[in-house]
Amino acid sequence: MSESSVVRFAQLLGYEGFPDLRQQLRSELLSQFRSSDRVAAMVHSRPAETGPLTTIVTETTRHLQLLMSNVSEAQIAAVVDKILRANRIILYGEGAPGCLTALGEFWLGRLGCNVVRVNQTGRRLFDRIFQAGSGDLAVVFAFRRVNREAMAVLEHLKAEGGETVLITDLPNSRMHPLADQALLVQRGPMQAFRPLGAALAVMDALILGVMLAKGDDAVDQLGRLDALRQRYDWL
Repeated sequence: MSESSVVRFAQLLGYEGFPDLRQQLRSELLSQFRSSDRVAAMVHSRPAETGPLTTIVTETTRHLQLLMSNVSEAQIAAVVDKILRANRIILYGEGAPGCLTALGEFWLGRLGCNVVRVNQTGRRLFDRIFQAGSGDLAVVFAFRRVNREAMAVLEHLKAEGGETVLITDLPNSRMHPLADQALLVQRGPMQAFRPLGAALAVMDALILGVMLAKGDDAVDQLGRLDALRQRYDWL
């Protein structure tokens, strides 16, 4: 079937195009897979002889290999450059991906970056992003679906002249046109428990990239931290 035929088919169903149809189908599918359903799928489908460590390592290894195919060193370097140039870095992640923003805040803050970690949803989200503007960067972790908060962060930064990076397992979505750069990080089927190993590797790579780019300045920043701890006997 040609691309034009797919577009016409989507329009016959009342959608503007295939991306809108695909998003609707994805939303309907996701609504059938609650957290309890994903855990149930893992519990009932895992072979009895396979332990949890083997299961997680096997899945994570597979997705790390996919990561190496989907994300290049040049793409990581481009995000690192954006981080280094940013006046302020907004790290957004809701739910489980929130742990990635905590890791980023911990290390990037130590390296002298001005980091704002955003895990809030609903109206509280806007308390954290309303001051963002030109010269700022938002790194948005959004998996499985397009959510309103991720869209709001991306739209606001774009409107205010900031830069945006989207890290997602969606190959295409309504979020993508709002991102200056997007990294595809796959985590497994939506109906199953989905380890964060590949996404964690991306966050670690960004941290290491910033550390290496700062060089002696990174050493000096951490030296100041060590000196302060030593002064109060907390080294």
